[in-house]
Amino acid sequence: MLEIFCDSSFNEKGPSFIGCVVMKDCMEVHQSTTRIVPDPASNLDSELSAIGLALSIAKIFSNGNELTMIYNDSTEAVKEYIGKDTGNIIIDYRSRDDVHQSVADRLSKKFQQSRVETFDLCKKPVESFTPEILKDIAQNKRTVVFLEKDPVETTNTKTCYVLFIRNIDGTLSKDRRYYARSGEVKNIKVANDISADLTDPGVLDGLESKRVDLDGSYFLLTDETWGLRIKGGESYSILPCGIDHRIICHEVDRTPKNLFDRAAIFLKE
Repeated sequence: MLEIFCDSSFNEKGPSFIGCVVMKDCMEVHQSTTRIVPDPASNLDSELSAIGLALSIAKIFSNGNELTMIYNDSTEAVKEYIGKDTGNIIIDYRSRDDVHQSVADRLSKKFQQSRVETFDLCKKPVESFTPEILKDIAQNKRTVVFLEKDPVETTNTKTCYVLFIRNIDGTLSKDRRYYARSGEVKNIKVANDISADLTDPGVLDGLESKRVDLDGSYFLLTDETWGLRIKGGESYSILPCGIDHRIICHEVDRTPKNLFDRAAIFLKE
């Protein structure tokens, strides 16, 4: 028997995706995430597209004679197929309590994009925590920028990042938040948004009023922004190239605390 578990994640303000899991004779043979094109107008349209894709996938994996079950967690979408001639294919409801339906749901929220818009992002070599850099941060009170995930505003369908701007003395700004939704490459999307903001005179004036000096600053790569790393020891930055800055990270302990604890040693010199 062939079983196909399909689900979709409808996004009103962005792309929507379908997750599918295919079981053939109790063996998992396929998983996929597919963007819905054109964008659906409603959640029902989104789930109907998921069933439509499952019907197409059935033609690939079915031997033509075997019973095929297609499962979806939307009762409305399943009802749309009542009375329709689908041959030896049965379309039925299955809740997300089912392990395979749950996987289909997760797949619909994790589109793996290999090509993303990075042409506007600044690219620089990644430097380690050298004594020269730590001394510069400590004694010259250089600004360090980094992102942290907001656990309160982050949900299953969106991730919220807080832009921290601080120096050795403490936090200068942490009131700017950036969001990435399911189906988006989070680090790249947020980096693009921040980079664009930091070319906006209004945003820069607001930071200047807080005595934030980004010239000669550092962008700290943390676990939250590790996805910005690229080949050749380089990384994309959340700061635009128009701002003189460097990118730094520690390969093991990437926390801001580790950086400032190490830098504090040079305050004693």
